[in-house]
Amino acid sequence: MNINQSILFDIDGTLLYARGVGRDAFGIAFEDAYRVAYPDVEKLCFIGATDSNLVRNMAKECNVETTIAKEEHFFLRLTQLIDAALSKVKPHIYPGVPQLLTELNQAGLPLGIITGNIRPTAWSKLRHSEIDSYFSFGAYGDEHHDRSEITNIAISRAPAATPATMMIGDTPLDIKAAKSNNLVAVAVATGWISAEELADAGADLVLTDFSDTHSTIKKIITLLD
Repeated sequence: MNINQSILFDIDGTLLYARGVGRDAFGIAFEDAYRVAYPDVEKLCFIGATDSNLVRNMAKECNVETTIAKEEHFFLRLTQLIDAALSKVKPHIYPGVPQLLTELNQAGLPLGIITGNIRPTAWSKLRHSEIDSYFSFGAYGDEHHDRSEITNIAISRAPAATPATMMIGDTPLDIKAAKSNNLVAVAVATGWISAEELADAGADLVLTDFSDTHSTIKKIITLLD
């Protein structure tokens, strides 16, 4: 196999499930940074969201001003809380993920991250899942509030000899971000969106999960050719 291309992966819902630790962390970090309690953390929607957009919307709903300093305070506290939680309860890694990442690395395909998580929490989740070593670049939710723009940043960081041509995610927003950046959009139904909805959103390939590594690799390589 000699394919000089890179692949971008989303994290939550695609590679792993962080067991809901982010929801509680968001509530605590928001109150610490903005000095007001968010009224209903349970109704926060994280599907396809970016952390920077979420905290700005939370502040807006609470009628409090957001500033760079407050956001940085929030992100710092969020990082501390999520990392502490994941040190006690490891993320759930979806079926076939380590095997898939191993084979893609062995095939010489650089792998990158595109996520709505801020950089520290993204790597905390990957590290606690013991899959961080597979990824060599990425772009994050503290760099832009829009997922399509984050994807563009990730593309710019791919090795020059192996440009990013594919993005793998689990939501319609991932598909939209891929398409808006002229990437092949692969969707996996391990998150909270059904395979039918992902297909309707325009994915070039929809997978139930990554459990059949051989079949998954074959389908990915076909799209990369």
